[in-house]
Amino acid sequence: MSTKRPSFSAMRTTPLSQRKADSREQDFAAPYHAGGTLADFLCSLPNLGMAGELFAVRDAIVRAHRKRHTVLLAMGGQFFDAGLSPLLIRLIEQGVINGLALTGAAMIRDIEITLYGNTFTSSIAALRAGDLVVPEETGRIINEAINLGASENWGIGQSLGKRLLDGGFEHLEHSVIATAHRYGIPLSVHPAMGADTFHFHPSVHGESMGAAAMLDVRLLTGMLADAAHGVVLNIASNAIMLRVLLMALSAARNLGHEVDHLHAVDIDVTPNTAGGMHCMQRLSRPKGRFSRLQGPDELIVPLLFAAVIDALGDEVA
Repeated sequence: MSTKRPSFSAMRTTPLSQRKADSREQDFAAPYHAGGTLADFLCSLPNLGMAGELFAVRDAIVRAHRKRHTVLLAMGGQFFDAGLSPLLIRLIEQGVINGLALTGAAMIRDIEITLYGNTFTSSIAALRAGDLVVPEETGRIINEAINLGASENWGIGQSLGKRLLDGGFEHLEHSVIATAHRYGIPLSVHPAMGADTFHFHPSVHGESMGAAAMLDVRLLTGMLADAAHGVVLNIASNAIMLRVLLMALSAARNLGHEVDHLHAVDIDVTPNTAGGMHCMQRLSRPKGRFSRLQGPDELIVPLLFAAVIDALGDEVA
């Protein structure tokens, strides 16, 4: 091994003017002043990194809304545990969100909120007692709605939407499912058989559930078939919805629909797996864009939704 110490006198240097900038002055943060508006706060954020991606997602949603393209939101149960349903309901009422897809866990949380104004977390003590898998009210309402809807050829989302609206429940104003049904917004539910608590309720009927779930798979496929130039957001589901979205979009394309220029957005607190990231990236191909907003749902989602409403201004009621 050499012990020589080379001189750097002949080292080639590169002018900064020839290098690509990582950040530009016009994208820097600006000080926020007391008494400012939401618009002032948003303008104070740097147009870089995660903040820059949030602005890109906001602009994509606003653009899709103005051009009457699809803005579809898929979500897991944590979306409801984070207390975000009132914000989504407002966007449904304003016509910004025009398609929804829920996991089975998300549906359960929405029913819990509709009944009691709460969500209920898992309990180790309940698990040991064997009570966790059979919550009475949610299981009965869900299964009875599905069983009744099967005779009408309804999917899970449609069956639950009608059941909740007809039930006159105390906290109905906080139900995403009921609001979507009231406004005629298509909503699909995608249970993972054997993974959701209502599958173990005495009122469950597997044939009805399977038929209704299949109708919702077809419904989601139809929503995605019309999603070219639109936005698909996946919030708080880093497993089930990722795969369901990818398969439904693939089915739509297999049936001859050209779904391109799609902006796929993944929002979750947990770092996504390589497989999950790959699913969302594939949604945006060809000619689309993928955005990943990692952080607490209870912070990112309100900020994003508020930014969208602020950008639309008087365009939404």
